[in-house]
Amino acid sequence: MVKKERYSVVFPALKNTGTELSMLRKYCKISIICSFMSILFFVILFFITIGGCTTTEETVEAEPEIPIKKKVLFNQEIDGGKNSVSVIEETQGNKRILRVLLQRGDLKSNLIHPIDSPNFVIAVPLQDATSKILTLRTAAFELSLKLNIDQLLSRYLSPERFNVSVIINWDKKLLQEVQLKNIPLDTDISKTPAVDDELDEEAGISESAKRDHELKEALKSVQISVLLDNTLPETQEQFLLKLIPAQEFFNAERGDTVKVERTSFPKPFSDSIAPYEEQIVRRKLTELLMKYVAKTDFVVNVKFSLIESNAKKEESPPSASNIKMEINLLLDDTVLPEIDDFLKEAVPLAVNFDESRGDTLAIIRKTFPERSADSISPEQRTALKDYRVKILEAFQTGDYVSGLEWAAKGLRVAVKRSDKIFILKMKGSLHFLLEEKEEALETWEHVQRLDPDDEEVRQMLNNLE
Repeated sequence: MVKKERYSVVFPALKNTGTELSMLRKYCKISIICSFMSILFFVILFFITIGGCTTTEETVEAEPEIPIKKKVLFNQEIDGGKNSVSVIEETQGNKRILRVLLQRGDLKSNLIHPIDSPNFVIAVPLQDATSKILTLRTAAFELSLKLNIDQLLSRYLSPERFNVSVIINWDKKLLQEVQLKNIPLDTDISKTPAVDDELDEEAGISESAKRDHELKEALKSVQISVLLDNTLPETQEQFLLKLIPAQEFFNAERGDTVKVERTSFPKPFSDSIAPYEEQIVRRKLTELLMKYVAKTDFVVNVKFSLIESNAKKEESPPSASNIKMEINLLLDDTVLPEIDDFLKEAVPLAVNFDESRGDTLAIIRKTFPERSADSISPEQRTALKDYRVKILEAFQTGDYVSGLEWAAKGLRVAVKRSDKIFILKMKGSLHFLLEEKEEALETWEHVQRLDPDDEEVRQMLNNLE
């Protein structure tokens, strides 16, 4: 009984122990398999990772490096560069960043701000120093344009009878871009930049010309106003309205305009209303007279005055000027009378003379005062002596034509009244020998008026009559 009970207890226990051992074996096998699978999985993952890294590195090395493009948007330096602010836009493919470099003494900072949107706009406030530089450049550009127009109009109008005003409307945004683009990082804008007109060796264009070209891109429109004197004819106004728009700087499509207004200008420099025109006419008449009369034997006076409104005909063409000219020529009494008739025909051809407008020409004869001997240069004395000798030689040799030529040259050089009378007497004799009795008579009569006591001339006149 006891044995049976023991067996009944032991056998189930042994049976349970065998079951547990078999389960333990299965668990060990499963654990070994799982451990092996884990190790195999990590090994495969390791090789995949290495392979992937190698492939990525090979791919990166194969792609060409994209260059970084830098654009300076703003730069400000003070105290010789010790304190500065620089804004740079860096572009690498589709990647854009904004780099802000700050320096204050020994402290430096490098701030990077990514630009995600392609429409990103950078608004950098301009500081006083940079704005001042650009303001000076725009003012200089406007002044140069005005001076160019002044020079253009001066070819056709007297400077004191017109005034030009130029107003430029700038595109503020484009002007700001021009300002930012023209200030490099190494520029100390605390100092006023000197004007650099040296030519670029490669392009052959001055720096000021480059700056002007960039400023032209920022032009929005140009307004030109011309103020004309009332004394100018209407044709001048019509001409200016065609002349200015024909210039290179004028662009009607951009909105450029030109306006001409009229007013009464004050009288500058003299009592005349047209001193510039007087100067031109006086110069032309002086050049004409000096070909036939000694410069010491004449005086030219030109005066312009307004035509009275009631005297001007209503049906007169618009090209008619509303000023008239008065010419007075003062000649020494030693000048031959034939000059008077010549000048009455030559003067209206030399200047814009219009008798119907009211222009007048008067020739006045006066005895000019004798010049002192000190006022005669040694060259004049020598020339006059040579002419007298050559006149006498021509008279003696029978070359009377050459003698008349030397007499004309001697009259333009002679200063003393006695020298002029001597040459005139010889001139009359040469005309007589050439059988030019009318010229001889006119010359001798002129000498007699100058010196009524000359018995030799009186005798020759009596013989001629």
